[in-house]
Amino acid sequence: MKYIRTLTLLITLMLIVACGSNTPDSTPDSMQAGSKPSWLIQQPVDPNYYLGIGSASKNQYGSEAQKSAQDLALADLASQITVKITSDIVTTLIENGTMTREEYLATARSEAVADLEGHELVDTWQDATYHYAYYRMSKAQYAAIQARKRQAALSLSTDFLGKAKAASALNQFSEAYNATIQAFIPLLPYLNEALEVNIEGQSVILSNEVNTYLQGLLSSIDLSPNKSNLSAKLGQPISGNLIIYARGNDDQPLRGLPLQAQFKKGEGELVESLKTGSQGLASLQVSNITAPSKLQILEVRVDLQQLMKTIDSPVLAGIILSIPSASTRIILDVSNPTIYLDARETFNGRVLKQLQVEPKLKNHFIVEGFHFVDDPRNADWQMTLNATATRGTEYSGMYTTFADVSLNVVDRKSGAEIYKNSLSRVKGIDLNYTNAANKALNSAADKMILTILPEIMESLK
Repeated sequence: MKYIRTLTLLITLMLIVACGSNTPDSTPDSMQAGSKPSWLIQQPVDPNYYLGIGSASKNQYGSEAQKSAQDLALADLASQITVKITSDIVTTLIENGTMTREEYLATARSEAVADLEGHELVDTWQDATYHYAYYRMSKAQYAAIQARKRQAALSLSTDFLGKAKAASALNQFSEAYNATIQAFIPLLPYLNEALEVNIEGQSVILSNEVNTYLQGLLSSIDLSPNKSNLSAKLGQPISGNLIIYARGNDDQPLRGLPLQAQFKKGEGELVESLKTGSQGLASLQVSNITAPSKLQILEVRVDLQQLMKTIDSPVLAGIILSIPSASTRIILDVSNPTIYLDARETFNGRVLKQLQVEPKLKNHFIVEGFHFVDDPRNADWQMTLNATATRGTEYSGMYTTFADVSLNVVDRKSGAEIYKNSLSRVKGIDLNYTNAANKALNSAADKMILTILPEIMESLK
């Protein structure tokens, strides 16, 4: 028995050593799942299947190399599914420059990969540097799956088109538009196929029917303002109600239509995003005119960005962008604010009879198109000017004075200070103090005039 136990132990040890000697080398050069398969040596061909092979570098993709190889194999498989451009819708987009032929084909192939069903993984293989994957998909099974999907797409699209028409009949633009988009989405993979359905007793190509309805929905929009010409003032809001009317077919008001307002010419502060209410009306609010241009133009148009914010398909986005969007314009006749000027100029504590700063300041604003009034109650802005000259020293018959000037501008309606500036110790030298004071005040006026209007314009923004 002792001999048998010893022999058993020896046999066990020998098996362990033998197994250890057959352990594969773990170096990268030997990481192979057997010899290279035939599908990598020679491209396989099978008339009954779509075939796809993909490879991914381990250095580039790391731990994702195997998945990337499989994704590339599926993309290779999908590329064999012929995509032709026969649809009038797509042809029109390409001819209009909305999208290129290459962009459409790339989108169609990408959607084909995402839509693949019925594929099977035939084999995988790897060596030290690459992962490989081999897929196939039965052409007959693919055709059957696509037939089922086409029928489902037709049913879903027809249902949404009916909802769109029902919403449109109630002047509910937002609901009608969203339902039309939902009717288009199931048909996007089949734009190149003339899929027919029966609608109200007539056989129609559904993609064309939905496209025509979308075109009609957007192109029939009419926008008009309650006032096409307005008077406005620089630095002030537009007073009164400015209303945009949105109407569709049969002059019916459109509810829930997104609009975008902007200055086409000029500049100001306004609410850019609008939406029509239950009566098809949207209120346009301009809180400030900030550009000095006399003629300014406000434009309001259908907000395509809002209409497309939930759309992922470049083809559908292209279709919407190819439809001319409705717009309307409002002309603004912008005038400058009226000004009341309260000025005080002194020299050595005495009020000057011949003012130096006020005439230059007034002339500067008048040249720029501003108007001064004598009654502060009729003014939009009130300017307060204080200018003081003081004696300096006399040296060799030359007299020196220093001028201090301050100016502030207040909007009388709001009480807001829109400008404030001051200059101190601006020097003037002449043969007597009076002339030196005049020079100092004139020099201070010239310096202030250089910056006053640009700074006021900037403060209005």
